Amino acid sequence: MESIEPRRARETQRQRIDAAMETLSKLLRDEVFDRKKAVKLLEKVYKSKAIQPLRGKAWPEDIWDKEMATLYVIAKYALVLDEENPNFFHKLFNYEETLEETANIVRERPVEEARKLALFMLGGSIDDNTVARLLRVVTTAVVMGFKGENELIELLRKLGKVFPEQEHTVRKYARYFIALRVAQAIAAGLIRSRIDKEAFKQALAAKIGLEKIMPDDEYIAFIASTVFEVPRKRLQKILSIGEGRRRK
Repeated sequence: MESIEPRRARETQRQRIDAAMETLSKLLRDEVFDRKKAVKLLEKVYKSKAIQPLRGKAWPEDIWDKEMATLYVIAKYALVLDEENPNFFHKLFNYEETLEETANIVRERPVEEARKLALFMLGGSIDDNTVARLLRVVTTAVVMGFKGENELIELLRKLGKVFPEQEHTVRKYARYFIALRVAQAIAAGLIRSRIDKEAFKQALAAKIGLEKIMPDDEYIAFIASTVFEVPRKRLQKILSIGEGRRRK
């Protein structure tokens, strides 16, 4: 069972989905196949609407290129551009396609076979940034209500076995996902009290089943206010955060 019903999930993402739609419309209209130009346009559209990319507290240099995962998800699952305009889709989203295909391999194949095939797909090596981007593609689809939550949970569980050297990165990402999902549930009105929050957080962490992945309330508050624009006053009723404390 999903912790957040897909329709409710999409409602919390309406502004981001609209921004992605607008960006894709302009890219299609102007026949833009250059990824760098697409990234710049995405950034411009988001900033014009004061929308943040999906993120935690960090602001990496490639954040807007990473946010192309949102365009990819909307292009594929909402607009079906992989079928309607495959030339445009494959040229612009080749990397995200590779990441999603690799994620499927990791989930579905035996550990040794999954490792060999995944490394082949990713050019022979994998680092923490690639792991995070692979997880991001699936996470974005989950948060926007186009994929089931269990698909990401299965991936989180399996990745650490396929790439044990990336176990720390996987646990770190699991912590981020729990914070993101709790924040989304608050935005959707599914969590209204501290008891609700704790139950939701504990249940999702138990479902994932990895160690040391519980996010603190300040982290959840940051994502809720930054990504989902939940008012701080409302968060103070649900999360254990100080009224006068500054966000990190």
